Amino acid sequence: MVDSYKSEYNASDELQEKAQRMEQAHLKEVYACLVRLHSELEEKIDKIRGSVQEERKNIWDDMTLNFDSDVNAQETYAEFEVMNHVIDGYNIMAGSLSEELERVKMLEESAYFAKIRLRFDPEEEPEDLYIGRAEVRKNSRERMIIDWRSPVAETYYNQENGKTSYMADGRKIEAELLLRRQFEIRRDRLLSFFDTMIAIQDPLLLSRLSRDHNGRMQAITATIQKEQNAVIRYPNVPAILVNGIAGSGKTSVLLQRIAYLLYRERKTLRPENVVLITLNPVFGKYIENVLPDLGETNPVTMTMADFLESEGAGRSAGYKTSAEDLKRLSEAVSGLTFEAGDLAGIRQSGEEILSAGRILKILGKYGHIAPGPRLFGIAQDALEEEVRRIGRRKRNEDRDGRGKDAGESRGRGKRGDEENTAESRDIENRYGGALSVIRNFHWLRFDRIGRRILHKEKLSSLEWLWLKMELTGVCDRSTRYVCIDEVQDYTPAQLMVLEKFYPNARFLLLGDENQSIREGTVSFAGIRELFAARGKECKELPLMTSYRATPEITALFSGLLEESDRIRISSVRETGTEPVILSGLRDGYDAAFQSALGSGDTPSKGLTAVIARNGAALAKAAERAGIQARIIRKEDELPDEGIIFMELATAKGLEFDHVILPDADEVTYPSDKLSRNCLYTAISRATQKVTILAEGELTPLLAGCESRGQVH
Repeated sequence: MVDSYKSEYNASDELQEKAQRMEQAHLKEVYACLVRLHSELEEKIDKIRGSVQEERKNIWDDMTLNFDSDVNAQETYAEFEVMNHVIDGYNIMAGSLSEELERVKMLEESAYFAKIRLRFDPEEEPEDLYIGRAEVRKNSRERMIIDWRSPVAETYYNQENGKTSYMADGRKIEAELLLRRQFEIRRDRLLSFFDTMIAIQDPLLLSRLSRDHNGRMQAITATIQKEQNAVIRYPNVPAILVNGIAGSGKTSVLLQRIAYLLYRERKTLRPENVVLITLNPVFGKYIENVLPDLGETNPVTMTMADFLESEGAGRSAGYKTSAEDLKRLSEAVSGLTFEAGDLAGIRQSGEEILSAGRILKILGKYGHIAPGPRLFGIAQDALEEEVRRIGRRKRNEDRDGRGKDAGESRGRGKRGDEENTAESRDIENRYGGALSVIRNFHWLRFDRIGRRILHKEKLSSLEWLWLKMELTGVCDRSTRYVCIDEVQDYTPAQLMVLEKFYPNARFLLLGDENQSIREGTVSFAGIRELFAARGKECKELPLMTSYRATPEITALFSGLLEESDRIRISSVRETGTEPVILSGLRDGYDAAFQSALGSGDTPSKGLTAVIARNGAALAKAAERAGIQARIIRKEDELPDEGIIFMELATAKGLEFDHVILPDADEVTYPSDKLSRNCLYTAISRATQKVTILAEGELTPLLAGCESRGQVH
């Protein structure tokens, strides 16, 4: 039976039943349309695949392979290119249809989640619009579902009946919101619907928040709140800094923002133009299904260590590198003089093609140019031409034994003229390794140069990459957006490197200064100053409502904050159980800990996380748990249920039904700012239940919070 709720207009039971029949009929029509689209798309994809096979067979039957001469070889290569172009065209078509098919499959599970009724003109009939995760059209003109990211859908997220407006194509469109209805749908079944004015009071939001959590984050599309929507749809500026309390949905907002950008800029923006930097691989796996569930492909996702390694700088995240170290490198570059030891010889198949001394001599020709991207761009071209000259001579020797420079004998001087010739292809094949070394600046020994400048025995990964960018200008100009979650755990030097490496990108930074759990990390004021120094606006947006934890848990972790922050925090969850805090357990610690884990006759429901501040505390907890401890490391994936053990640094950004802190003593959490942040972060991972244990004296940070009850 369908659950329905009285609308804001106190509709009669008869009207409610009529609305129920109407909505069920509409859902049936939409679902039938989706099933038809599903079948049509599969048929088109099968037809294209058949065409590819037929086309490939025909081309191979007609193609003649002839490499007897340069001219014949060029003609053969041209035929290959034509074949590949044709096949690529079919593959692009099939890929586009496959993406559309995945969206249809997604919508078949739940076609839409909301309906709005808008009146644009007092003289006209109001218009009903259904909102879902993607658009569905009955035909070329009639939309059955509008995408949640479309401009008009903003009236739903504004959460206010009556006069409202939205922006479309730079114009402000005014309308009157007459109805705001939400649905729970499973395929072609209408489970429930209700009308509301304020989403924060919706049964849909509260029911979804109260469910047990599994090992994957879920999309919040249907329950996006007004303050979250303000971030998701905020106009493009060079940098947005989202300052949100624990449980305010920062990560969800980040992912919805990415989906919104991919929709809004769908003609020019691809997922590979978006980079998401996460703290650890566990977190990356935790969020990896959200965007696919919204019909979008995940962006490039990596940790800071992954990023540095991909650029050849090693895997050290560089937490000890200071902003001053990077500035010293920048200041020293302009006056740098080079030595042979700063350079590496260029080799091909074990044979040295250009020695370090020869490279130094070529660099010396341009001594009037200051070290930097201009100098090394010119030197790069000169070195590549030198290798090509050697290649032309060698090719000529192999061909006719005359030993004359082929390029000189034919009067060729321009690299662009060579690239389309068989000679150029042959040189690329013979000397590809050497040319790759030149193009990637592997002939520059950045580590030695940096150590000379900083007078260090070893260069950090951040220093190495920073010096490479200063000297060569190497960077990523194609990335359009860089998103960094838990930004409060990054250092000023790390953010400087990312901002410099992605010069054309707009940044979305999300964090909570009270969750900074490392020494030397950046302040939010420091983030604003960093972008201001580069002439870029950094807009700060707040998120002050907790959707993760019950009011009792929210009150506990917010009590660790300054009063000015504490009074701004609120929770929308229904009342739950009081946190259990037991200290001075001594001989009774093991029994209390094992009882909290729910061992024996009362197994724990949902996902329980035992979160220890450091490795030593984690090992101790695992040993005394009385069960086989499943320890989650940085490379692991979260289970959907059960009990897991992890360090606080790995738990960052995650959430669990039940959190147990086994080490809340005064030694592990002394009364200092960093310990306060760690405790705040650990407690705020919980959604429904918190158990805090201390074998000795309780941390003074929780003074006065002890529970006199027993752990059940």
